[in-house]
Amino acid sequence: MQTATVLLVEDDTDLRAEVKDYLAAEGFKVLEASSLRSSMEILQNQTVGALVLDAGLPDGNALFSLPEMRRLTNCPIVMMTAWGQLSQRLQGLQQGADYYLVKPVPLAELCAVLATLLRRTPKLGSWHANVAERVLFAPNGHGIQLTASEWIFVQQLRQNPGKVVSRQELVRSLGQDPLDYDSRRMDTLLQRVRKKAQQANVGTLPLHTRHGLGYVWEERETPKTA
Repeated sequence: MQTATVLLVEDDTDLRAEVKDYLAAEGFKVLEASSLRSSMEILQNQTVGALVLDAGLPDGNALFSLPEMRRLTNCPIVMMTAWGQLSQRLQGLQQGADYYLVKPVPLAELCAVLATLLRRTPKLGSWHANVAERVLFAPNGHGIQLTASEWIFVQQLRQNPGKVVSRQELVRSLGQDPLDYDSRRMDTLLQRVRKKAQQANVGTLPLHTRHGLGYVWEERETPKTA
């Protein structure tokens, strides 16, 4: 039996009900949305295991919204739409979808695709990252987009879990000279990353300050205030 939560985004009420009933019978928990706006609100506030997404929605073309959705979640995204032209299928896959199904879709096939993708997806419960997109994902599946300097800072710590990394090491990893670098810039960078995490509902970053020593990435430790 499947146990993952699936967000089903479909504006056709009858089809949405049919797909929901089928997935529920297969053991999935199903959340419903009929528009891009409502689906974004769900992704910002809830953890989902997979996303089944129609392309033509009342408030826009979901293919154009895939990059934003991908910044919100690292879960598998399955397009299920009547838009079946090759250019549309390629756009969906290039913009962040993991699979593209053209309606009408046998629901047994949809379930098989979801099950396969979920087996390949990192389990929730640990911090992980999409290196190509510079997105850091929290255990709840929500992600934050990092700038180049923020990414270097965070990755330098994540690659040395439990080890205190000095300010000097971090400054050098940013390509700067510690003698010329204003330490307040690093404090501002850290505050910016923490603010992004708060706004994206990813929870508290396991990134801690060791006064006079540097910073440490320590997921099991109770967060301390810098």
